Amino acid sequence: MAKLNLEITVLVQAATPPAATAPAPPAPQPPQLQRLAPVAQKARPLTLAKGGRTENVVVRYQIFLRTIAKPGAVPEAPEGVTVSAIPCVWTVESYLQRDLCFYSITGLLGCEEGATTPLQAIENGQADLPAGTACEVFAKPVTAAEDRVIATLDRMKDQMFDEDYQLAVKPRLVKAGATVTER
Repeated sequence: MAKLNLEITVLVQAATPPAATAPAPPAPQPPQLQRLAPVAQKARPLTLAKGGRTENVVVRYQIFLRTIAKPGAVPEAPEGVTVSAIPCVWTVESYLQRDLCFYSITGLLGCEEGATTPLQAIENGQADLPAGTACEVFAKPVTAAEDRVIATLDRMKDQMFDEDYQLAVKPRLVKAGATVTER
């Protein structure tokens, strides 16, 4: 009986590759419409004493801004007429955040869930921005509004930190039976 040779060589040729194309330009970044920014911070170290034992506590405060910019609708312009202004509306809000953290001799034990309270320093505004300008949190009238709110908060921040401590933190610690001493 004759033996068949089952080895067959097959040549495959790929199609010609397509011509190289330039990569697409990156997509334009959308305007940033919201931003959170810290304005002021303070830490108040305390020692709590109860039943002959002591514990260290730090009350951490932070005032921050939340800025929101909302672009308005660009009006339809008849053919041949260009739009010269982009409507922009914004809100700058301020908040006080408090974290109460407990420490032992080995380090951080834990922190309470932070408490955040809205403050009265708020500014709302609107302006027509030049065509080609994006209504975003970095637009000049929006940052000017932030600067005005920050100036107000700078004058009041120490008073706000002290009032929150006296009205919200210290009474709660004393009610738990602890003697509170500022370090």
